[in-house]
Amino acid sequence: MIVDAPIETLYKGSDGRYYTDHQLTKRLESERWKRCIRQQEPDRQLVETSDGCLLLLTATDVLPEWAELRIDDRGARVVDTRGPRPK
Repeated sequence: MIVDAPIETLYKGSDGRYYTDHQLTKRLESERWKRCIRQQEPDRQLVETSDGCLLLLTATDVLPEWAELRIDDRGARVVDTRGPRPK
């Protein structure tokens, strides 16, 4: 089943990853992330992750070539297609 998941905003994270507004909302609702500060113009948000790190999210209209938008029963998300990251 594919859900109707319009993407209103894409965010570039200071961790080098990209997120949809759906991913941001889900992480805030599940308390994996906690919003610290939100700036509306330009759209930027500072969140604290579950491991206590700060992450700056900045709205963007551009995804890099290695990023792909996927929409399925989990909602809209950005997927890194470069393969697994080294540990």
